[in-house]
Amino acid sequence: MLDNFQRGISDSGYTFTMHRIQENEIQNLQLPNSCNMEKTAGIICVEMFDPKYCSMLCELGTPLLFVDSPASGLLEPLKADVLSMDNQSNIHVFVHEMAKRGKKRIGYIGNCMHCQSFFERFLGYRNAMYLCGLSCPEEYCITGPAGACEYPSQKEYRKYLRERIQSLDALPDVFICANDFVAIDALLTFKELGICVPKDVWMCGFDDSQESRITSPTLTTIHIHSQIMGFSAVHLLLSRIKDPSMNYRRVYTETSLIYRESTQD
Repeated sequence: MLDNFQRGISDSGYTFTMHRIQENEIQNLQLPNSCNMEKTAGIICVEMFDPKYCSMLCELGTPLLFVDSPASGLLEPLKADVLSMDNQSNIHVFVHEMAKRGKKRIGYIGNCMHCQSFFERFLGYRNAMYLCGLSCPEEYCITGPAGACEYPSQKEYRKYLRERIQSLDALPDVFICANDFVAIDALLTFKELGICVPKDVWMCGFDDSQESRITSPTLTTIHIHSQIMGFSAVHLLLSRIKDPSMNYRRVYTETSLIYRESTQD
């Protein structure tokens, strides 16, 4: 996505500079020392999920675009444009297709408050279950972080998954995962527990990462079109620079459902 964004911004006469925000800068609500705001026409903020830091950026008065954002929950909306992929439509399609195939016990894995995309994917799952007339048992919703740790290590998260899966009286027919990396963590945990995918349980990820295509079994997932994300980001930020006073916008781009071996496809 950023390659397409950089090309579009450069074609419009702007220079694109990337800055990595360090943890101490997030805690202290500080911009990186390398960032010169006097020479900054606009900011694109990719996967910044700290609500206080995002609010600080919104108060700078500089044209701003978030690509994904903190999970909104009951928070006030950000005073900025937000670009995201469509996090719900293909989850609806997937749940409906699973129900047609007789797979009606469907669970969800992923910290639903990690970011807005994860939050919307979980809502998409819950809404789809309701619309299909399917029950949504809480024990099938493995949606928390590991213990009190907001950003657990992979080892901690795998331990959390193992404990939650072992606590189930029976597996669901299918697990939808917040993204492919969560799905792969779950897949590895299943293997440790002697649970076979897709023989014992089916799985679906989200993102269509490179890893989803080479893991065994290959992972049914939802593809994000990075090219249109990049083009949309250029349009949103340049139009905000041109007219800073317009109402804030939230834009979603199309996704595509891809079936693979983890659902016996």
